[in-house]
Amino acid sequence: MSGLDVGAVLGDLLIGVGLLLTTLGVVGIYRMPDVYTQLHASGKAAFIGTLAFLAAATVAGKGAVDAKAILIALFLVLTAPVAAHVIARASYKRGEPMVSADAIDESRRGLVDAGGEPVEEAPDTD
Repeated sequence: MSGLDVGAVLGDLLIGVGLLLTTLGVVGIYRMPDVYTQLHASGKAAFIGTLAFLAAATVAGKGAVDAKAILIALFLVLTAPVAAHVIARASYKRGEPMVSADAIDESRRGLVDAGGEPVEEAPDTD
């Protein structure tokens, strides 16, 4: 009778976490009302889900796999925020409206509701 392989069980759990988080990112893209909230849902969930997959690879892998997974994780840590910023900035420059119910537009550009109607902002009290 063989013992329980802790590395395999931990790897399987990390793969399950990665699948759950990545799936939540996809659901977030589908459910969120505007590009900014969709970007947040997809960026965070997919990034953390991918890190869980990479952690599973290091737990169950050999030395060469560990090094590659760590390099990929570092690459993601450096590039994911930059990519999200570029997409959000391009959406802003394109004039994509913020549609979420509690959005605060600090740029003083117009907000719209879910039906596409302009939302009146509170007057500036500064």
